[in-house]
Amino acid sequence: MGIDAAARSRRMPPVARRRRLPVAAALAVALCAGYLSATIGYRLDHGSSWWHGADAESRTEGQRTELRFPFNPGGHLTFGASIRNPGPWPVTITGINDRPADQQVFKIARLAANHADEATDVVFDPAAAEPFRSIRVAAGSELPVFVTITIPDVEFATGSSLFFDDLAVDYEVLGRPRHQRVPMGFRLSVTGTS
Repeated sequence: MGIDAAARSRRMPPVARRRRLPVAAALAVALCAGYLSATIGYRLDHGSSWWHGADAESRTEGQRTELRFPFNPGGHLTFGASIRNPGPWPVTITGINDRPADQQVFKIARLAANHADEATDVVFDPAAAEPFRSIRVAAGSELPVFVTITIPDVEFATGSSLFFDDLAVDYEVLGRPRHQRVPMGFRLSVTGTS
């Protein structure tokens, strides 16, 4: 038996070769579907804590917490919220309320974050906060952010209020960009006073 005959005897039969292509195609489709399902369905959540300065008061009734700030036309207010990545993959948060549609009433004046490693608890420390930039958040970790917003310079009736309870967050998971309104875990209201 020569070299050509030995090589021919080791080759796969034609039926087995024809089965390889559909199996490889089915595997590729399953991997793509799994990737899309995992990234499209991935959700961030509110963290375990929040922060406000002396210019606000907090009130909790039942399960709902509200931070109340006085209405000060054209003024600024700063609050802190933590964004939790429940996992199982790390994410990179690339922006918060960056899009014009996300800032219809309140405009972001400044974003800052306390960059903590996985061994550090969530800490809101305004003095240590750095300007926000894209940051990786490990699975099971939280990112504490400080948000300074500009209050609209409009007339406002006593007792009226403007409020929101989520942040629009842009992030990437497994390289896929995502946009989500992430609950803050509290309601922030700006209330007109006399």
